Amino acid sequence: MTTTKKELYETIDLIPDLVAKELLKYDDYLDSKYIGKTMPKELIIKDNKDLKKKLNERIEKIESGKGKMLTIDEAFEEIDNL
Repeated sequence: MTTTKKELYETIDLIPDLVAKELLKYDDYLDSKYIGKTMPKELIIKDNKDLKKKLNERIEKIESGKGKMLTIDEAFEEIDNL
């Protein structure tokens, strides 16, 4: 974990619950306004059922030879490059 991420996690731990709830609401707003509109649909996970569906689709692609297995680092690198 990078120093910046560690610092962010430590800061989050100090936020009172009431403020954290407001931050989550703001996060939802930003997601609906920006991320949800610009992120490729295959990277947006709506719920557990959607996650399972997308993981199964990816497994099928890999097994059929139409996709390759990525390491965690490769997957995050691909996401960072979007």
